[in-house]
Amino acid sequence: MLQRYRHEICEKYFKEIRSYLKDKPTILHLVNEDFAIDNTVVDSKLVALKKKIVEVASQQPYWGEEVPARWILLERELMRLKAAGIKVIPRTLLEAFNQAEDVPISREELDLFLKFQNDIGTILYFSLEVLKDKIVLVPQWMIDALKSLITAEMFVLRNVPAVAKKWDMFNKSGQLSPELIDAIWTKETYPDLHDNKEHILLLMEHLNIIARPRSFSEDGSEIKVENYFLAPCMLKEKTPERVLFPKPDTEMKSSSSILCYNFVDKFLPSPIFHRLLATCVSRWPIAQRKSENQIFCGCCIFRRDPHHELTVLFKEYIIFVQVIRFGTTEKTPSFELCIDVKEFITKTLTNIIGYLGHSLTFEMSLQCPKYLGYRVDCLIPLTDLQRNEDFSCDFHDDIHVFRSQDILRFWFQEEVITIVPNFVPSDSTSVGNMPSAPNNDTDRFMCIAYLLVDIGSRVLRQLLRHHTVNATSTLDQYLAKNMNTLNRLKRVFNQSQMDIMFPPTGKDTNLYDYDITLLSALFQNIVPTLSKQEKDMIKTLREERNKLYGHAKSCQLNANDFQTYWKDISSTLTTLSQQCRDTAFEAKILQEIQRVQVSAIPAGTYLDILKTWFEKIETVEGVLQNVATRLQALESREKSSGSESYI
Repeated sequence: MLQRYRHEICEKYFKEIRSYLKDKPTILHLVNEDFAIDNTVVDSKLVALKKKIVEVASQQPYWGEEVPARWILLERELMRLKAAGIKVIPRTLLEAFNQAEDVPISREELDLFLKFQNDIGTILYFSLEVLKDKIVLVPQWMIDALKSLITAEMFVLRNVPAVAKKWDMFNKSGQLSPELIDAIWTKETYPDLHDNKEHILLLMEHLNIIARPRSFSEDGSEIKVENYFLAPCMLKEKTPERVLFPKPDTEMKSSSSILCYNFVDKFLPSPIFHRLLATCVSRWPIAQRKSENQIFCGCCIFRRDPHHELTVLFKEYIIFVQVIRFGTTEKTPSFELCIDVKEFITKTLTNIIGYLGHSLTFEMSLQCPKYLGYRVDCLIPLTDLQRNEDFSCDFHDDIHVFRSQDILRFWFQEEVITIVPNFVPSDSTSVGNMPSAPNNDTDRFMCIAYLLVDIGSRVLRQLLRHHTVNATSTLDQYLAKNMNTLNRLKRVFNQSQMDIMFPPTGKDTNLYDYDITLLSALFQNIVPTLSKQEKDMIKTLREERNKLYGHAKSCQLNANDFQTYWKDISSTLTTLSQQCRDTAFEAKILQEIQRVQVSAIPAGTYLDILKTWFEKIETVEGVLQNVATRLQALESREKSSGSESYI
């Protein structure tokens, strides 16, 4: 009877969980079986659970990846230290163990080993100058460190009542003082945390779990760093109504349109927003009202300068961003400030999602300007605004019309220029045959150079993202999976290129740092999914670059040559943009190509860029002619000598 009762309780519990998650993306990560484990006894079902965990793990994309056999010895040493209960070690200890081996690996390869272990979650290690000297063997230890602070109320009340008010401040508003940390992480209560306090706090800052707030000095002339930390995950105060539903703008205040990061699966875990908020807190001062910080659970108002405030707000599955300007003379928020905010938040969100290994994606939208406050039910996709000069909004009882530029101009000045009314790509659209705008030889050269340098790089970056980034793999993970190949091709990839792919700072790689030289080499070596058509088109771009370089000394193109270059390059870029399988990106590239042809190109150093490309790519292509033969010889020699093997 008791057994049946327990079974019914478990069935009800699992049914409630699955019912709650059925309309959420998380449902895709659930297995069919349910496991009810009694952790008060040695439950026989644990064996079945372990078996299922191994089965699921073996289906992950990283399962079966090849790693150098010499790494196994280092992995075993880390596991031995973990088993001994050691939480953190100096890097010098692992270096000493490595040097004691018969065939130690190089310092560069040791860096790769540690980065790989960090990426797969085995350890926590970053090569930043302030963090590189220690290796955290148990990542869970960081969670335990924060947990020890969050659950320390009774300890504080019993043992250190003098800092009870500081604990209350931390519990309510997320302000974590050094005095509270010292009071809790004592030598007696948490010896490991006490001995490694500085390193733990630096790690928490680097991971955007906590942040040191900034504030303006009393005279407003400089920004100072506060002597406490802020933990966004601890914020409990709800966002005030005056923020959620502000009053209409007065003559002394004007607002930008509201930029929205709309997560397409209608799912946004709060820790992602907390990390975004921590990053923003470490960059911009928090605004104040009556000496109180304007930061709440799910929202923060920042003081960007004496005239501008920035609101970053989280609601359901959307992040809202708005800039407000105060003043009597200039009544429009700074476009430059808005664009800087957009670029920073976009890059930060992308990095956080990539580091956490989430498959989440977001789209940019703008909120209908008729609404005051922040609403999730009146968002206009960016692509709709870019394709329509006037937009008819039907989110209300009465349809109203506004100019797309009026809300785009704050965040997307470039896109405002490139709006093409009612533009719909079709088979009859031929960017290569459009009439030529440049009217002298120098302008023609600069126009084609811009087409290759700027637009060409953007298309190839997006193409690399399409072939390497998906729901289960970030670019960093893709590169880590291919690090053996990259490491063996040191004559192809120089140290500066390796530093771009594997930043020494420990940060994630930034695709915007990849130039056409590095992109071309990656496509040839580690992107097996590239189709023959794509390879041929990339080859066409290189050939057109080489031909254009022949004109570089004069920086001039006659009308006939310009037409030939334009037709070949623009059609190639258009087709490659289609291969990226992103209609919004494709439309943007088409619009940009059209804009370039009817606009003057600003004077730039495209000649220097072309020379750099030519020298670097010629070096790469020369090496690639013999690299296959050399690799075969190298692998054959290594296997015969037994100095290296892969599993």
